[in-house]
Amino acid sequence: MAYLSAKKIYPGDMTEPLNGWYQNIDTTGGSSNNASKAGPTSVLANPGWQFYQLRGYVPVTTSTGDGYTTTAEVQIPSPYKNDDTRVNITGMVVAADADRPSYVYRTAISVAQGWGDGRVAEDGLTTSGATQVIGFGPGTATTPVSFSGVPHGANVTATSNNIAVGTGGLGASPLTSGIQYSEYSADQAFRVYSKAATNSTSTNGGWAISDADKAAGRTGYILCEVCFIRQDVAVEYDDMEQYLPYKTASNYPGY
Repeated sequence: MAYLSAKKIYPGDMTEPLNGWYQNIDTTGGSSNNASKAGPTSVLANPGWQFYQLRGYVPVTTSTGDGYTTTAEVQIPSPYKNDDTRVNITGMVVAADADRPSYVYRTAISVAQGWGDGRVAEDGLTTSGATQVIGFGPGTATTPVSFSGVPHGANVTATSNNIAVGTGGLGASPLTSGIQYSEYSADQAFRVYSKAATNSTSTNGGWAISDADKAAGRTGYILCEVCFIRQDVAVEYDDMEQYLPYKTASNYPGY
């Protein structure tokens, strides 16, 4: 589902991370919602700018016996996990166009801790090579672009076939001079890729969990985050309607 517009809230309304969520709608008359309206959610923390934070995960259910995964779409979890009409968002997309570019100033990738049995993630999530790089950043469904960390993309490097916990690329404040950022003038999907080196522009190897962990019904998780800012849209009639003395406007039906 594609984003249609941006829902705006103010910092006082924030009670939890935004996570890029939006309002689901049904356009087919079916039993489930299949499109989006008024999203993703942004914060007007600085007038004239929309601030976005997208957080998601890649579930790892394939085992070494199945083979390794080399590319994966990021899932943005629904805040309504018990409501089957409000499904997860498949694919993490930074929305942008030529008139209102987006500026990515932070990306991060990490591996979730273990399964409550005393092990850390390094003992559960493995790679096909001892120095394999697992990266989160822009690219196509099959090919990553070259990204080295801040802020364009984030990478973790395996050691002895195990992925480190909690590492990633972090950006600077979006309001300071000399900020590092990546500008996009069109929608750009961010994915997780397995590569031979940090700046590789092709996939290589992959990640998996052990056969024993799969048999036990366990799932590994690669966690991702991208933060960006975008110019706010021009003032709209809906922004001013509540302040006007009369509600008859040039676009009112019958006038």
